[in-house]
Amino acid sequence: MAHAAIVEFRLDPARLDEAESVFDEMLETTRAFEGCERLDWFVDRDDPACWTLYEEWSSWEAEQAYRDYRSSEGAVPALGALLAGPPRLVRLESVRR
Repeated sequence: MAHAAIVEFRLDPARLDEAESVFDEMLETTRAFEGCERLDWFVDRDDPACWTLYEEWSSWEAEQAYRDYRSSEGAVPALGALLAGPPRLVRLESVRR
């Protein structure tokens, strides 16, 4: 079963260049995190301040370990100042019929 997550970020439009460098570093760590099988970064073509991450994880436990890491020692302090609002996390499971 696929373990996927989508994270939507609404960024401060005046700080997109700065956000790009923060995301580059942040996503390098995410891709190396145990259990991360795929990570894609998308920008809304009609709204460049709306960024979306598509993630696939080996298990829900691996994904939760990553979320726990980011909320503790793996936090990215610079990210908060770049956001126009809180990120939105959606966890998805595949439906096989």
